[in-house]
Formats: sequence, C-alpha cells, structure tokens
Amino acid sequence: MLTTAQLIYKLNLQATFLEKYLNLPVSFGKDLLAKTIYESINFDDLCSSVESDGEKRGLSCLLENEKLKYLLICEVDDSNLVKSLHQNIEKMALRLEELVTINITRTQLISLLYKLFGLDDESKYIIKVEELKLNWKPYFQTKSNNHFVLFSDIQVNNIPFRLIATKFKLDELSVNSLSDKAKTKVNFAECTSSKYTELHLGWLLNCIELLTDANSNNSDSLPIQFQVEDEEYTVFGFPLCPTISLNSKATMPDVNFLVKNTIEKQRFIIIFGLQRLTLECLVINEENIRLPKFYHEIKKNLLSHKDACDDPIALEPASCFIWVRPFAYVDLIENAL
Repeated sequence: MLTTAQLIYKLNLQATFLEKYLNLPVSFGKDLLAKTIYESINFDDLCSSVESDGEKRGLSCLLENEKLKYLLICEVDDSNLVKSLHQNIEKMALRLEELVTINITRTQLISLLYKLFGLDDESKYIIKVEELKLNWKPYFQTKSNNHFVLFSDIQVNNIPFRLIATKFKLDELSVNSLSDKAKTKVNFAECTSSKYTELHLGWLLNCIELLTDANSNNSDSLPIQFQVEDEEYTVFGFPLCPTISLNSKATMPDVNFLVKNTIEKQRFIIIFGLQRLTLECLVINEENIRLPKFYHEIKKNLLSHKDACDDPIALEPASCFIWVRPFAYVDLIENAL
C-alpha cells in the first residue's frame, strides 16, 4: 500500500533528478521542485501538504488536489492525470525558466520533465497509434501498376492530412542517383500522364533533399522505408488543401499530438505497430514578420504539392506548419537525449 513516506521519498528523488539533469547545486532542486512543479512555497511546505492530505484524508484526496495530484503519476491507474499533465507541463517548464538558468531548449526541458514523472514514451515524444489502420489507395491510374504511388488520408489534430507513399527501396534514395532510377520505374509503371509523374518525381526529390539525410554515411541517419503490403515505400505527408473535398472525413483515422508554444522545430515519432513515421512541427511567430529560411523551404518544396495546404495551420496554442517524413533512427536517439 502506498504511504505518504513513500511519496515524500519520491519527492526527494525528483529533486535530485532536477539537480543532476539541470546541473544544479546539491539541495537546490528541492525548493525548485516545490515552487515550479507543485506550486508550493518551499520543499518543507510541499512535504507537509502531502503528509496532511495523505494521512488525515487519505491518498485519494491527493487526486483532487490540482497542484499535488501529479505526484501520483505512475502510482495509480488514472489516464486523466497524464492528460492533465500534457496540458500543464509547458507551464511547469516556463516556471523553471523563470527561476533558474536553463542550458537546454524548451523542447528538451519538457522532455526532461516527462522523465521526472516516469513517462518514458512521452519524454521521447512518441505517439502510439497501434490501432490506426491506414487505407492506402492508388494515387495515379496506370496501365499495369496502380501501386507505384499510393495515398492515405488521416486526421492530425482533427485537420485533414494526406500521406503519399512512393515505391522505392532504401538504396534508391540517393538524391544524386534517384532521378534516373525513378524515371525508369515511372516509365515501367506506364502512368497515363507522364506530366503528372514528372511533377511528382520533382516534388519527391525536393522533399528527400530537404527533409532527410538519404546520402549520409551514418546508418542511423538514413530514412527507413514504410511497408505497405510487403512493399517498401517512401512516405511524406502534409495538411490537405481546404478546397479538396473528402467523402469520408468522419471515418478517417486520427492522430493527435500536443503542440508546444516554442519556436524550436518539434519532432514526434508516430508508431504504427512495428513501423514508424516522423511528424514535425514549426510554430509561426506572428511577431516576426520575416520568417526564417526553413519556413520558406517547407512552403517551396513539401507544401508545393498540388494537394497541400501551404498556409500555417491554426492549432492550439499557435499556428504552425506540420508535416510527416520518413523515420530515421537518429530521431529516436535525439529525442531520448
């Protein structure tokens, strides 16, 4: 049975965790934990509150305390606790930044706070959608090979989103050599309109060059192919142009992620069973009239697709560009740092 003594021991461990990973002096983490994470006056006051609520009214009372309830994460089976943490963890990070010099990005700081609460997947920004079934359909009508380019529509945070998969093996993903190989494969596909396939190929080459390290000598940086019916595909995705009508929006699979209000590029790993794709997000700073170069590169390349919405998407708490690209092992490595 969980006791208040165990919870106070956990608070001490969390304070030590902050000291270690934020490079703080010994014992400095206690009051910092109390003020920024649990909104108490100091560490002694925090411990007294836990003892008072836990011993006099029972540990279940802590779940009703909006400031102390997060101490019970991973101690009780309550998914609402984690949902609430998702909504408040950025505020915790902001309070930390106000009281101490932070030598890591806010995205990394939020990842660290998820680790503090014992939430490993959340700390790596992993989105698990094992139950999600992608409905792949031919994008081009061809004479003999309708499966050269496929598409599947989903919803990302309730925004219509299109995934486009092109059949290529990993060793064909060199930007320097892809063009000739791709043309051969396109011709073999006997698409009804070479104009459309050439446009698609140009778009694909630009996406690969901008958003992957297909030419890297580091195997961890190479894009991983996505399997569709035992065939290897390269997958990119974008929000759909609002003028495209969808007949089955209500039944489209849904992927949800929490946008953080930071100008850093945010990266999430979507896990479909044993497969992965990487979702990235760039928040638009409306105060900055001149957008950084990468914003324009995204618009000029990936969002130049005729089906794509090339305007920022309005999501809480800020407007942003979002896209999907092939997963690389370095995504998981860097998210875990």
